[in-house]
Amino acid sequence: MKISELGEFGFIDAIKDNTIFNPDSVVIGIGDDGAVYRTTDGMEQVAVIDTMVENGHFIIGRTATWYDVGYKAVASNLSDIAAMGAVPTHIVLSAAIAPSMESNDLLELYQGIKDICRTYKVNILGGDTVMSKEGLIITVAAFGEIEAGKALRRSGARPGDIVAVSHTIGDSGAGLDVLLQGKDGYPSLKKAHRLPVPQIELGRALVMHNCHSLNDISDGLASESNEIAEASGVTLVLEKETFPLSRETAAWAKEAGKDPCDYVLTGGEDYELVFTMNPADFAALRRDYGDVTRIGYVEAGAGKVYLVAGGVRRILPPAGWAHFTEVEK
Repeated sequence: MKISELGEFGFIDAIKDNTIFNPDSVVIGIGDDGAVYRTTDGMEQVAVIDTMVENGHFIIGRTATWYDVGYKAVASNLSDIAAMGAVPTHIVLSAAIAPSMESNDLLELYQGIKDICRTYKVNILGGDTVMSKEGLIITVAAFGEIEAGKALRRSGARPGDIVAVSHTIGDSGAGLDVLLQGKDGYPSLKKAHRLPVPQIELGRALVMHNCHSLNDISDGLASESNEIAEASGVTLVLEKETFPLSRETAAWAKEAGKDPCDYVLTGGEDYELVFTMNPADFAALRRDYGDVTRIGYVEAGAGKVYLVAGGVRRILPPAGWAHFTEVEK
């Protein structure tokens, strides 16, 4: 059945169940002109928003399934919540849908949305659906909360801090390359691109361990580290040999004849975290959360990032994912 046959209200009826996963704060959910929710005393609210466009951010059947798109549309927002050190609480969303889209494909999209929201106990409070003449456009706004005065920013890096990242980086960019080339194998890279994991737990741990600055890696490490340097008015020095690479990224880069660090620096959509903190606090963090790696340090300066490779230090410009260029089709 086409979505044009199901209709807007038939579609709403089909997806409105199983949308509230933490009911304590919800007064009114889907079904009225607006949603109503309670905030928590002593907490401040965090709001983020992100949009994904078919054939720009994803290509169905080549880089993603409809389930992946729904999941990732939420994951990218929860990653921004994590990058503030906050806990996600609610989302609202808007979908521009082509009338020719199959209703089962749309239900698959919303299943991806529901599954990630269930995992992180995030409520789906409602949204909007409109017609799109060409392809799907989905926008998700996410909300979270954090203890008053504790939100982590890009602007807090200090000389003497170490620079660190979570897990391995570059996997999503390498995974996109694998998917676009239609290569078999490399399951971890493909999963990293299609179903990224927002680092909520680490974001909370960084609040508790006195992190000074924090950013999520959505546009590549080169871009995100430059954002921290500029916002903080310091220099970041990154050491290429310390970048944590997965075995699959290293193997794919070798097969593709590329430097694996290109995926790290400009690949984007890892949704891992890059942060700076006092070395002693970092040591304490590692005792509680071991999947973090020191990749450099902060020194006095004027908003620049340097990459040290093979003993040579050079400026690292803020190259990364460009939102106004097309994905290769």
